[in-house]
This record gives sequence, C-alpha cells and structure tokens, in this order.
Amino acid sequence: MVMQVAVDARVLSHRPTGVARYLRGVLEAMVPQMAADERLELLSDGAIADPPGGLPVRILRWPLPGGDPAWRQLRLAAALARRPPDLLFCPFYTVPLLVGVPRVVTVHDVSFAAHPEWFRHRSRLAFSLVGPSARRARAVLTPSRFSAGEIERRLGVEREKIHVTPLGVDANWSAPIGEVERRALRKWLGVDGPYLLHLGAVHLRRHVDVSVDAFARLAALHPDLSLVVAGPDQPPAPDLVALARRRGVADRVLRRPWVPAEHLRALVAEARALIYLSDYEGFGLPALEAMACGTPVVALRRASLPEVLGEAAVWAESADPTEVAGAVAHLLEEDSLVDRVVDAGRHRARSLTWESCARRTLAVLRQLGPDRA
Repeated sequence: MVMQVAVDARVLSHRPTGVARYLRGVLEAMVPQMAADERLELLSDGAIADPPGGLPVRILRWPLPGGDPAWRQLRLAAALARRPPDLLFCPFYTVPLLVGVPRVVTVHDVSFAAHPEWFRHRSRLAFSLVGPSARRARAVLTPSRFSAGEIERRLGVEREKIHVTPLGVDANWSAPIGEVERRALRKWLGVDGPYLLHLGAVHLRRHVDVSVDAFARLAALHPDLSLVVAGPDQPPAPDLVALARRRGVADRVLRRPWVPAEHLRALVAEARALIYLSDYEGFGLPALEAMACGTPVVALRRASLPEVLGEAAVWAESADPTEVAGAVAHLLEEDSLVDRVVDAGRHRARSLTWESCARRTLAVLRQLGPDRA
C-alpha cells in the first residue's frame, strides 16, 4: 500500500522566511530517503519556484480575505475533504482543525504563549489556533528539547506525541565565499568595510535595540565598523532608526528589511560576528548558519540557545548594552577567542544536518501512516 502524504507548503510560495528554509531543507533531504511506495504532494495557494526534491505541486487558490489562517482552515480543509491523503504534514504551527485526516504539525516555539505582550492583537488571534492544532495533531514536531518542554507545559500536549527534530544547515554553508559572490553581496549591501550582523525579524524578544546601543559604545574605537540589521520589522518593534540617530551612529547602522536568497550566505559569512540577543527562540537557525560558515556568535544565554550553540558562542548573561559591547569587543580584539568559537561552531554545525532532520521527520510520518506490510 502506498503512503500518500500531503504537505501544507504555502510558505514556499511567498517570500522565503526561516520556516520556508526549514521546509525546503527537510523536504529536499527527505526525498532521497523515501521508499518507492511513499509519496509527497505539496499543497499551496500559488506557484512554488523550484519545488524541493522536484515534488508535485497542487495549487489551491484563495482570492478572498483572511490570508494564511483562512486558506488553511477553509480552502485547504475543503481540498482534503474531497481527496484525503493518508497524512497531512503542516510545518507552520497550525493545521486545518475540522478535517478527519491524521495530521502532523511543527510548532517551532510558543513565545506567543510565554510572552503574549510581545505580540499585537492580530498576531495573538492567529496564534490562538496553535494550541488546538497541537492537541488535535497525531504528532507534534519541534526543533529543541527546550521547545518540547514548553509545548507540553504551556499548550497541554502529551509529551509522548512530541518529537524533537533539530534543524539542519546545507553543506554549502561551510564552503568558502567566492570573490564573485562576495562582490555581489558588497554591491547590494553598499558597504565594503567590516560589519556586525543581526539576522532575523526585528522583534521585541530579540533586543535589537540593545545591539544598536552596544554598537554605539564600540563605534569610536572601531571607526570602520558598521552594524547591519537584516530582517523585517515585526510590530511592536523598536524604532532602530531613531535610536541610531540619538546615539550618533545613524550613518553606520544599515537597515535591510529583506535579504535576497542569493546574498544570504555571503552576508552571514562576511560578518565579523552575528549578534543574537534573543530572550526566546525555539532553535535559532541564523545562529546555526553562522556557525557553519565560520562566523562567531554573540548570544544571550536564554531558552534553546545554550542547547543549540553549546560552547560555540560568546555568551551575554543579560541584555545590557555594556555587557554586550564587552562581549563583542573581546571578539574584535582577541584572535584566539575567535579561533576557539569558530572551531567549536564548525564542529557543532557538522552534527546538525537536514538529512538528520528529515530522517527523524520521516520516521514520525511512517509511524503514523498506513500499515504497508
């Protein structure tokens, strides 16, 4: 008997986010591991450029208001009712609630439940579907032991149906950056000198304002250094432009709300350090990617980050600009510290692959699929 798995792949038809990189990475690594009697079909609301693993795509258009939640709860649900697969895999927090198809959902973190004050009312409404989705799903995937405990405690999900599937990084992240790639990045970025980097949505939990403040304290001692803040604002977000102006570094804080995929790897690899001051992450994919390409990470010792980074980071114990500035200064001034952190990071990154993530994910799907003996 063939196992038919439908994949909610809507995130792949829009601007690529961290969740889209996760889904693409896990699917491309999963296809070579599949048996001859296992099938995946991608369901989306629009065309998917270069579908991962060459998988077939079924487009379920949704011309009405409501965005992602409406498409999933109404349009996707209707399609599943007409042609039910054996399993539905949803990589983005929620599942269609009113369908009888067995569902597997990935819940990346539950920051919305731990800290609702970080989110606007509209976001809290959308995230209100996560708890019911996780409880109705046959299995919940999550990228860290930290998040597994949080899902059990805050969403009331039985621990035995939560599966930890750590994220991975493509092998090409560890390859040297070529001169053509470097020049293309620098032309897009508009700066040739050294820079520090924040990568990811600008969200209250990530203390990007502290990164700006810490950078301002280093600016006089490092006059050629810039700070690149790459990622969209996720309101309520701090006003970084106003803060940089008040601190006298407005011309050295480069704001890039979106990074084209062709520049992402070079942007991380060229940075002197990734500053990742998150109070709450389910995993922290940018930190893993930084480790893979040999960029040292300055991180806040919170949530899943110690689990993911281990010894491969310079840790800040609090989101205090003076402490963060001191941690960054150590990296800028001590080559031996950089060497130690980079070596530990590359070693750590080699153990976190999409092949491993896909293997664990496929094992869960097989466990819940039809008996094919």
